Amino acid sequence: MSENPGTPYPPQNVPHQQWPQQQQQQQWPHQQQGWPQQPPKKKGLSTKAKVLLLVAALVVVGGGLGLVFVLKAAAGPEKQAAKLTEGDCVVLTGSGKAADAVKTPCDSPQAPYAVSLTGKNKGDWNCKEGFYRYAVETPLRGEGVALCLAINAKVGLCFDDIESKTPPPLKDCGSARLKISEVFPQSSMVNSPCKEGTAEVISYASYGTSNFKSSTICFVKP
Repeated sequence: MSENPGTPYPPQNVPHQQWPQQQQQQQWPHQQQGWPQQPPKKKGLSTKAKVLLLVAALVVVGGGLGLVFVLKAAAGPEKQAAKLTEGDCVVLTGSGKAADAVKTPCDSPQAPYAVSLTGKNKGDWNCKEGFYRYAVETPLRGEGVALCLAINAKVGLCFDDIESKTPPPLKDCGSARLKISEVFPQSSMVNSPCKEGTAEVISYASYGTSNFKSSTICFVKP
């Protein structure tokens, strides 16, 4: 009968094999990871401050409009003379700072003058011989209006002094010195077309640069 060695015994004096120690669990960092921080919000104006600023803006705008209205009131109504052009017939109104020249139909018996030239009332200026100088001030509205006026060529108008530098006032023919008796639609510098016995003659020439028309005006004593 053969010997069966069987399972060998463990060898003697051999140290027992130890299992490797279980690794320690991985630790999270002590500082926890948080959400990214948002930048601090800028402080805006409070509702009360916004209302106060709005009220202040309205006050400034209202004050500006009030100043415009005050300036317009101080300047007075716009002068009619600023709208005139050469060839218009006019009536003069007011005096001094209130002076004005108002356009009127040329066939009106109350229109003694015709505009021969318009310009700005600045510096020293004058009209050519035979024309009348007239200035209209425009307070707070810039430079005034400068006018050179001629006598309106309308039969029947009466005047006293037609040789002055300023526009001669229209007179009642019952007391006037001169009355327009004839009008010719051309300038006559040498030979007058007026009838014999004419007291005064005025001749105006248009150089084609405006609507002012040439004419020869004959005056007699009424």
